[in-house]
Amino acid sequence: MTLLRILLLPISLLYYLFQTVKNKLYKFNLLSSKYFSVPTISVGNLSVGGSGKTPLVNHIISTFKNDYKIAFLSRGYGRSSSGYVLAKKNTVLNEIGDEPYLIKKNHEELTVAVSEKRVFGIEKTLEKINDIQMFVLDDAFQHRSLKCKLNIVLSKFSRPYFNDFVIPSGNLREPKSGIKRAQIIIISKCPSDLNKTKRQEIIKKIKPLPYQKVFFTTIDYNECLKGKNNVMINEFRDSPVLLVTGIADTSELEKYLKKRKIRFDHLKYNDHHNYSENDINYIKSKSIGKKVVTTKKDYYKIIGFESIKNIYYIDISIKFLSGENDFNSEIRKTLR
Repeated sequence: MTLLRILLLPISLLYYLFQTVKNKLYKFNLLSSKYFSVPTISVGNLSVGGSGKTPLVNHIISTFKNDYKIAFLSRGYGRSSSGYVLAKKNTVLNEIGDEPYLIKKNHEELTVAVSEKRVFGIEKTLEKINDIQMFVLDDAFQHRSLKCKLNIVLSKFSRPYFNDFVIPSGNLREPKSGIKRAQIIIISKCPSDLNKTKRQEIIKKIKPLPYQKVFFTTIDYNECLKGKNNVMINEFRDSPVLLVTGIADTSELEKYLKKRKIRFDHLKYNDHHNYSENDINYIKSKSIGKKVVTTKKDYYKIIGFESIKNIYYIDISIKFLSGENDFNSEIRKTLR
């Protein structure tokens, strides 16, 4: 822990107390939670940012969208609008935020909506769209006013929740005891070769309750990068590359590029960064004679501002180290 985080411990203790009291009030029904008859699945975390929720949401939607009518609901972080917005085919990124925009881009037929208040968002969506059979909610674990049927919590392998502390001294949004509300715990962004012994060691530290199941996932990078044309990752080995990112955690992407022997300079912006004209001009000046590699959500933000010929995005998906069928079975149980 850095000196600054140590100095912030008193604030963390107050925050810890506040969150503990709040959770107790909900636990003993002194504060009410809304429950819907339509199955609701929350994909969230205990920590701030970068645990890999969006790839898991994509996995769930891709697996079940042909059998069930699904709606995706998010806060729409960083959007220019406010309140409830139901995405349409011509909805632009700034209206709903980068992650909902990507979900809609990946699944055009899907109902996608954003609302700061999740209960209101579900109610409005049910008013507007008939026969919704499942809601997938992004980052709703701390929204205690909504009682989801299934809570999935992700925690990064590199910084698991059980080794962390509440903000600002740590990265937790609430005390680690909050994990008891989850039915599924996913240790995300694991090394692809994580062995069974190490997994068992982590499970022992988690101490899952009888109703909880633990899964381990890694990030799978698509070797075909997309832009105005498609290029295989190996073609970047002999070219200088400018990596541009506006995401919370870039460590895994950096490791992947280094493993593929890609030489790159890195322009790193904050998570959910909204690019300006100055940013675009700076990227263009830094990328002379280079190929630009970025994430999918940054790609659409950048080209939405100005088309750049030499820019490509690297797509990702989630891969279960084991138990994918068991995970999918848990989702199906929720839908019965």
